[in-house]
Amino acid sequence: MRILHLANLYAPVIGGLERSIATSSEELVRRGHEVTVLTLATAKAAGPETRNGVRVLRVRSIANTVLPGLNQDPGKPFHPTAPDPLTLADIRRELRTGRYDVVHSHDWLMYSYLPLRFGPDGLPHVHTAHDFGLACVKKTFARDGGGCTTGPRLSRCLPCASSQYGRPRAAVLTAALRAHRHRGIDALTAISPSVARALEQAKLPEGLPVRVVSSLVPDGLDELARATERPDWLPDRPYLLFVGALGPHKGVDVLFTAYRKLVAQWRGSAPAPALVCVGTPRSDTPPIPPGVLVRHDVPHAQVMAAWHGAAAGVVPSLNEAMGQVAVEALLARTPVIASRVGGLADMIRDGESGLHIPPGDADALHAALSRVLTDPALADRLRAAGYRRGLDFTAARVVPQIEEVYRAVA
Repeated sequence: MRILHLANLYAPVIGGLERSIATSSEELVRRGHEVTVLTLATAKAAGPETRNGVRVLRVRSIANTVLPGLNQDPGKPFHPTAPDPLTLADIRRELRTGRYDVVHSHDWLMYSYLPLRFGPDGLPHVHTAHDFGLACVKKTFARDGGGCTTGPRLSRCLPCASSQYGRPRAAVLTAALRAHRHRGIDALTAISPSVARALEQAKLPEGLPVRVVSSLVPDGLDELARATERPDWLPDRPYLLFVGALGPHKGVDVLFTAYRKLVAQWRGSAPAPALVCVGTPRSDTPPIPPGVLVRHDVPHAQVMAAWHGAAAGVVPSLNEAMGQVAVEALLARTPVIASRVGGLADMIRDGESGLHIPPGDADALHAALSRVLTDPALADRLRAAGYRRGLDFTAARVVPQIEEVYRAVA
């Protein structure tokens, strides 16, 4: 089968969505399919290339060709909630050049394909919702530090989105998203039950079912975690590990508060475990407490080795569509403490494959950390059951489900 993926971003850009698309694309190639990823050009990756058997085609857009100021981050081109004329033209050209069986879109780049779906160049179309972007212009379904309780309404979404995009751009993006009926999606998948439930708030073609096909990680991460030499930058004593963007949306401020309390109340004969944070600094990164080790730009193999050696892994996000770092921690046999929110609530079975905490609750996080650190039997149970749960999100189990969806629409 010949598959054309549409994605705003792709490797070498790093992110959970990009890793998931790359993993599925490379596995599809190994299974005998021909895969092309059409993505937006960036300054660091402007031309076509082949990456691990996947053909990558980079195309133009208004945001990165005519009005580059639209991008808050120049390294991550932005596609709006409406067709981009330049991108649409390049998609049409590729459809006429290639002989594809199915188009698989993954984010708002879809809006430059929908006008083509029922024209002479249109092909069966699968869309995967990796976040809440079909219903929420912020893609988070979050409001005022908590979940959105009102659902998408123009009068409520516009002021909420203005804090992220500024009022003029928020008005355009919100109005365009609310106007869509998403006619032209033949099969719709969501990466978690949480995202699938949120799609009930989106404007979709009547009778279009939503199938949960999880985001995925490469096979062999458990072996990679065990086989990689322990990084020399890790502490010599037991440590807790956080991996992710170092911002409040990932709960890092809550983690710091809980960790200060853990250190202050530690009663062991040895020093309290260290806290290691691996991730990208942000403008809203809170002050780093004394003694916390922060590392940036860590190779993935070392991240897996760090998970493998951690006394506990912490994923305290305020909102998470799925949470690939939690899967990586589970596969490394790390006891995981995660917020009971979004895809993390679906993934972790409290007391069995990990521990749940309410999002934003530093006291609950402190209590969970204390439980794992002082109850070796609990930690061992979480390691074993967590590993078994993590296998559900590997390429070997997920990609056959994607192939089923392709066969059904093609």
